Amino acid sequence: MAKGCFNLRGWESNVECKHASKHSGNTSVLGIIWNLDEDTLKCKIDFEILSCETKITKRFILSTVQKFYDPLGMLTPSTLLPKLILQDLWKSHFSWEEELPFTFVDKFSKWLNEMYLLKDVTLPRFMNFNETSELHVFVDACKGAYAACVFVISEVEGESKVRLIRAKNRVAPLKSLSIPRLELMACFIGARLVNSVIKAIDP
Repeated sequence: MAKGCFNLRGWESNVECKHASKHSGNTSVLGIIWNLDEDTLKCKIDFEILSCETKITKRFILSTVQKFYDPLGMLTPSTLLPKLILQDLWKSHFSWEEELPFTFVDKFSKWLNEMYLLKDVTLPRFMNFNETSELHVFVDACKGAYAACVFVISEVEGESKVRLIRAKNRVAPLKSLSIPRLELMACFIGARLVNSVIKAIDP
């Protein structure tokens, strides 16, 4: 941490340790909500409620999407739609402050309302790596986007445990590309993802 010039001032722990007393409840760690009792992580979902007076513009959509902080990619499937909407707005040459037509507003509003359903989606903080652990990488692509995700599968007490470690999505470039080319790009981000995971668990 010293190499990155991080000044460590606060400690959080869900077990008794020398430098910090045991805590309980939820705490925010690097923008992620950590439930100390259940030892799970989740993303913060907290947006203003849309009203009839809310002016939906390209700037408003971008601002809303940027409020998501999801470094692990827990919500990767759900965060793709607004990126596709923004790309369509860019293609249609809407200005930043121009009020958008109903087709875009309706699509964005439905997405935003559904995002509140994800406020309780959690991932276990602890990953049980052992001699049986295997990393599995999945990649895929379609005309509008491509994505990759990394899972760990471990045998624990004779049972297979599957955990999502990281995921990432990207919208396809404006320049039209073939599906095989997009699949290669998905393989590329998949390789980078799994490489970062390997470095993190075995530095």
